Amino acid sequence: MPVTITDVAKKAQVSTATVSRYLNRSGYVGQEAARKIKQAIELLGYKQKISSFNPTPVKLIEVNFPNIDNPFYAELFEYLSGYLKEKGYDCVLHIDHFHIQDFDYYLKRFKKHEISGLITSSLLHISQKDLNRNLPIISFDRKISPKIPTIQSNNLDAGAQIAQSVLNRGKNKILIIAGAKEDYYPINDRIKGMMRVFNTYKMKVTLESLNANESIIAKKIMIQQILQKHEYDAICCTDDITALIAKQCSDFLKLDPLITGFDGTNLIQTLFPSLITVRQHTKELAQLMSDLLLKHINDPLYPLESVYTLPVTLINQYNH
Repeated sequence: MPVTITDVAKKAQVSTATVSRYLNRSGYVGQEAARKIKQAIELLGYKQKISSFNPTPVKLIEVNFPNIDNPFYAELFEYLSGYLKEKGYDCVLHIDHFHIQDFDYYLKRFKKHEISGLITSSLLHISQKDLNRNLPIISFDRKISPKIPTIQSNNLDAGAQIAQSVLNRGKNKILIIAGAKEDYYPINDRIKGMMRVFNTYKMKVTLESLNANESIIAKKIMIQQILQKHEYDAICCTDDITALIAKQCSDFLKLDPLITGFDGTNLIQTLFPSLITVRQHTKELAQLMSDLLLKHINDPLYPLESVYTLPVTLINQYNH
């Protein structure tokens, strides 16, 4: 007699519903259960029947970003949605405005089969029990847990390259502006990379930060106040938008410091080609995140690393 799904369930010591979810990829299955089911299928030689009654697996990926005001996130989402579309998946964008997310929202989405995977750029409150569910989640730039793969650019090296570029131009009165004090990752590594170089050369550095949720006008006022207190010959910003605001403020105050940014999107490079910045390779980041997520969806036991780090490129066109 042919092997049935019930036989597989008995051999794996799980319910038939769990085997069904595993076979149809229609919901989450714990890593240990998936291992037992896979082993039972191989031992029994089970062949899945193609049936019109099998539920069609949902093919929707939720992408969680803090905002899309920053063109970096807009560009990254464009590459993600385009690449996943080629693989037969749609994307939905969730914006959290830098608020730490409660994982219950996403867990309910997984349980109801509303999404098949999650890509997040925000920290999640997630319990050990939920981590053990082995859900298909990829984190961008946020180290949530070793059990959730993190894809990131080499922010530490990028910060060091920016700092060295500033010193190569003879600057020594340096201001670092963090574009979002709420955003510990990845800004922390960018600043660490800068400070590692500046401290090596015993440079005096002032560090300021902005509120990411403030309006552009409020950010301009704050930066102008900072620039009126002290004289700086270099301003290093942790993102390109903050760098461009700093440039506007400097021009208004008739100052001429060297200004650097971070992200290097196509839009910024096109509109402001003279800005010294670091290019995060959004296309490669999107492809890697998508490929790893789909591997996990298709095979929950596929071994993934805890962290994947991609190189960056310094765009160094300023002639100051």
